[in-house]
Amino acid sequence: MALQAFFIGASGHIGAAVLQALKHSFPNLPITALVRSKKDIDPLRESYGDSVRTSQGSLEDLKLLEAEAAKAQLIINCAPDVPYTRGIAALLRGLAVSPSPTFYIHTSGAARIWDPPNGDAEGRTWDDIEDVDALPVIATHAATDIQVASASSGAVYTAIVSPSFVVGRTPSRSHNPPITFPDLMHVVKHVGGPFTVAGGRNVTGFIDTENLADLYIRLTRDAMRHLVGEKTGVPDDNIWGPRAYYFASTLEISFRDFNEQYLVPSLRRVGAEAFLENGPTQLTVAEVVDIIMERHGGGVAAELWTRHIAEGFGTAMRVRGTRAKKFLGFEAVEGLPGLDDAVRAVLREI
Repeated sequence: MALQAFFIGASGHIGAAVLQALKHSFPNLPITALVRSKKDIDPLRESYGDSVRTSQGSLEDLKLLEAEAAKAQLIINCAPDVPYTRGIAALLRGLAVSPSPTFYIHTSGAARIWDPPNGDAEGRTWDDIEDVDALPVIATHAATDIQVASASSGAVYTAIVSPSFVVGRTPSRSHNPPITFPDLMHVVKHVGGPFTVAGGRNVTGFIDTENLADLYIRLTRDAMRHLVGEKTGVPDDNIWGPRAYYFASTLEISFRDFNEQYLVPSLRRVGAEAFLENGPTQLTVAEVVDIIMERHGGGVAAELWTRHIAEGFGTAMRVRGTRAKKFLGFEAVEGLPGLDDAVRAVLREI
């Protein structure tokens, strides 16, 4: 049986970086990528030629998802998980029809363990081995995390990657800046310098985009070893299964110190001193929401997303990714080597 991978989120910030790393590590693996529109097809063809087939649709096209999943032995889903429970269910149903075991890598987010966004709390540290059974069941990402973990069985083996703030470089054309960065930089531009929610003492996590992609590659490599028969027997339940939850965070720092030690120096390095006319500004979550809404305009959906982003700037998000290091040999890179690229990407848009 010829192996086939189905990739979702190929045009996104994380997904494009993962797909690039995937083609580098497994150049002969046939991949079908789900794309939302025709404009997303050309960049993939230019980068990968015929080695990546495209299927046009979205996570709301349930019949398409199930049909494509049924052809695959491995699915890598780097697309947003909320609110696509039905689409995720279709993917898992499709995988389950295979007569041999299949693998599903799901992208979640560390917002699942956010503390209240008061800008002051250092917060609890959540470990992806010690605390996996204590993760909140009512929180952002919780519903889809539980859905995916519950689907893991002898037919489908699942793993959930839960990154903190993602910062770095990516080949994505449509989502080149990290998802939070345009809003972050809009507030910086508005106030004329770095900002914090309240005192900015909230400790949060960051990970470099390309370093994050390496975690997906390590999971894929383990899945491939099973699929080609190099590894036999039941997959390791430390790597795949209901408890296979992977926090991805390599830098832990307060939001205030992130500004001082990383963002401000980066703005200076890329020649954006005009953004630094003022010193640090303390804002409330409501004030951050109002500033970001100037960028997004009105609408309930925009306001909900804006509040989510604004709260992220003031919440504690402390996670420890023990599982990937212990069972996959994952190694963290130092600092945020792709930060300047992320800042430049935003500056091109605002």
